[in-house]
Amino acid sequence: MLFTTPEYFIFLIVVLISIELLCKYLWQHLLILGASYYFYWYSGSIHLLLLAFVTLASYFCGAKIFSSETTKQRKIWLAIGTLIPLIILGYFKYVEFGINTINSLLSTVGVNVSTPLLEVLLPVGISFFTFQALSYTFDIYLGKLEPVNGFHKYALFIAFFPQLVAGPIVRASEFLPQLHNKITITGENLQIGVTLILWGLFKKMVIADNVGYYANIVFANPANHTSLTIIAATVLFGIQIYCDFSGYAHIAIGTARIFGFILPENFNLPYLAQNVQVFWRKWHMTLSRFISDYLYIPLGGNRKGHFRTYVNLFASMVICGLWHGAAWTFVLWGAYHGLLLLLHRFFIGEKKIGANSKFLASNPGLWFKILITQALVFFGWMIFRANSLEDVIICTHKIVFFDGAFTTVTKMAVIGSLGLIILAFVVMSIKPLAEVTKKVFTFNYLNFCSQLNLPCWIAYIAILGAAIFLLSPPGTPEFIYFAF
Repeated sequence: MLFTTPEYFIFLIVVLISIELLCKYLWQHLLILGASYYFYWYSGSIHLLLLAFVTLASYFCGAKIFSSETTKQRKIWLAIGTLIPLIILGYFKYVEFGINTINSLLSTVGVNVSTPLLEVLLPVGISFFTFQALSYTFDIYLGKLEPVNGFHKYALFIAFFPQLVAGPIVRASEFLPQLHNKITITGENLQIGVTLILWGLFKKMVIADNVGYYANIVFANPANHTSLTIIAATVLFGIQIYCDFSGYAHIAIGTARIFGFILPENFNLPYLAQNVQVFWRKWHMTLSRFISDYLYIPLGGNRKGHFRTYVNLFASMVICGLWHGAAWTFVLWGAYHGLLLLLHRFFIGEKKIGANSKFLASNPGLWFKILITQALVFFGWMIFRANSLEDVIICTHKIVFFDGAFTTVTKMAVIGSLGLIILAFVVMSIKPLAEVTKKVFTFNYLNFCSQLNLPCWIAYIAILGAAIFLLSPPGTPEFIYFAF
């Protein structure tokens, strides 16, 4: 059940009306839980049983960890509570990848034995609900959380339908306390939620789906396209994946807000990041903190010397890349970002290169850092989007060894882009204009629009809704992160 379909909004309205008719919050929670399982069944069919099993197993292991009297027992139940979700995730998401890799290696060394594929169907949202289950188990073991009183509350935490399929990755300590009170649909929450939902739909259907159409054409066969076309397609994909994923996040957060639940933000202007470290603090923030808290820090973080810090950082990013998909392109993308973070830490963090630079501390220097950072980030999106390692090599070769092939349209695009970059440097060099520009880009427009008086808000919603209806292409594809 896609967020972009009429079926979803009929489903949402029915659930909202039903919630208002129920007096006790227990029945409200059970209703939302049932609706969440129906939502997943509609989206994932038989994998509903898998969701239920992961929920039961992690709930049971969490209780056992908390009640264990010895450290050894706690570690045993932690291992069980960790292995169950990881084995399930590994089987459904990576078994085909493993078989293909083994077959390729055997073929390379001349062994003509091919293991048949199992044709495993990837459950929708498995990467997200398994990570939430793991975070619950980890937090109990670390003493940050006590087991929830009531299985239905925990089941709702795992299966809450707005964020079930593609996040944000919510922690039990953030969600469970919000279940203490009766759910009341208020005018304020309704206005904020609808604003977020419509803006999310606009970003997904109007921006992401339109630019994605052209990016898909190029990446389907990059060998047949020029260097400039591949660069343009990479930029378009960077726009597509941000608008697609942040659009989903807005719809999820907005839907939850209508019910009175507050979910964590997943994006904070990542394309204005001044370095790659800041980018990962602003992009897919709930995944970044999960990787940091439950992988990087347990591996030792930066507490065991420089070399181990680099190893831990690089390993965390490779695993982050593999989490995104069972393909070597995702592993390479994770390794690429790991290398960028290592270089940043070595040259900028430790050696403090540029710390005394007046230019880098100035407003034009700020724009320069953003420009360089995003150039590196967008090159990474080329790796992420490529259909194979062979395509990565083709695209990289065409970008590095620029072929100089221009058409009238591409010449105009290049001249326009250079003109905008130069104009931005000029604007950032004039302090009053630079300050205004910063305020424009960092202004919380969603918060402003959601707090408009009712007539203005209705007009705003009507205009935004009309734009979505008129400008979105036919046949809206799934959200990109549904595949992860």
